[in-house]
Amino acid sequence: MSSAFSSKFHIFVVTKLRSLELQYNIFVCVIKATKNLSMKSKYIIILVLLVGLVILAVIEYRKYISPKGINIDKNKYPITGIDISKHTGIINWEHIKKQKISFVYIKATEGQDYIDPNYYINLARARKANIKVGEYHFFRFNKSGKVQAQNFLSHALHDPEELTPVVDIEEWGNLPIYKSDAEIKKQIRLFLIEVQSVIHRKMIIYTNMDSYNRYIKGSFTQHPIWICSFSKSPKLPDNRNWLFWQHAHNGKLNGIKGDVDMNTFNGSELEWKAYLETLK
Repeated sequence: MSSAFSSKFHIFVVTKLRSLELQYNIFVCVIKATKNLSMKSKYIIILVLLVGLVILAVIEYRKYISPKGINIDKNKYPITGIDISKHTGIINWEHIKKQKISFVYIKATEGQDYIDPNYYINLARARKANIKVGEYHFFRFNKSGKVQAQNFLSHALHDPEELTPVVDIEEWGNLPIYKSDAEIKKQIRLFLIEVQSVIHRKMIIYTNMDSYNRYIKGSFTQHPIWICSFSKSPKLPDNRNWLFWQHAHNGKLNGIKGDVDMNTFNGSELEWKAYLETLK
């Protein structure tokens, strides 16, 4: 789901520190090995090494920021959906509808006071196109869970017969983290309790494997899981079932300029229809 460029860059740098340390050690060893060469030869070798490291860093960064995702077996997973925010831009919903998009989740809020500027227009146009819709809230680790819930409840136009709302739990967009894992889990729980008290449903939790292991595994067991994973047929570490699977960040659809997140429902067309009936 949506996250700021600067946040991705920050987490990219943090996760690559160990790799950089290894590269530095290799660099030092090479310098020592060239001590008997002429100064010109040393400069050439150092330049080649630096250019090589820069190229590798760019390649790794592009992989991290824009993972290619995977193609899935549409016979096994025939129900396709997307999730969007202001970063998706203006959408031609009639084109989207013609491409067998069964559902869309729209970013509504983030943190304690942010409202996605495209939320209301996206919601209205998706409804008009008769696409199943839901909304999501991007959870801020360093903010009060109860206040964030109030932000979501005050602005999300949830219809009881539409898709169950989602809370996005991930470290992207949440660095630096000032609170302990236990405190973050507490605030997530307060958020979920507050929202459930109004909508009378267990919210869906969207997350990736890293954040699942750190904040979700073994907790919030009554809440359906929407997992982001770029491996085939994702398996959660505690053998929990998933409801939705985000398998690509770089989907291409007529009606959307640029990339869009692609998702699938864990079931057949009949199971999708049965799931929708449970929401009525």
